Amino acid sequence: MAFSFSKPVATLLLVAGALAAAAAAAGQDSCGGHKVTVQNLCGHDLRMDIEQLANSKLLYSPGWVLRNGQHAEFPVCAWTGRVKAPGAPVVEFHMGYDGGAWYQVSTDQSAMPVRVSVTPHARSPKEPLQGHCPTAGCSGGNRCFEHAVPGGNCHAVSEIKIVYYKP
Repeated sequence: MAFSFSKPVATLLLVAGALAAAAAAAGQDSCGGHKVTVQNLCGHDLRMDIEQLANSKLLYSPGWVLRNGQHAEFPVCAWTGRVKAPGAPVVEFHMGYDGGAWYQVSTDQSAMPVRVSVTPHARSPKEPLQGHCPTAGCSGGNRCFEHAVPGGNCHAVSEIKIVYYKP
């Protein structure tokens, strides 16, 4: 059975198909500069693990090594999951297409050999974070912040930055 479309309908279908193909080809890089940054300031290399949730793509391959003093950026449109490093608490977060975010990490890090913090960043000072968007977790020197930022209250996020520290 053959289908026949009028010329305007066929043109519309071709345009829609081309737009869908272009969006798929652009992939994660086309979302206004959204990214996840992971930085290692803990004094030794870290073997990173990851658990993506909600059909998120892998940011990096499990077992990837983040060298001491280095950072890596991963462009994303949206991402949900857990980032893990030996000796550090698990970081869990979501960054949405619309710039909404939630994140959590334990602040009970005093016995951990590696501290970790999670901080949202806005695209620019002209487009500041909106809502309740504090740093979560702990930095070096046992300075700790909030444990979690629940969903629905942190907006205009273009970057989630995860930093690993030495105690």
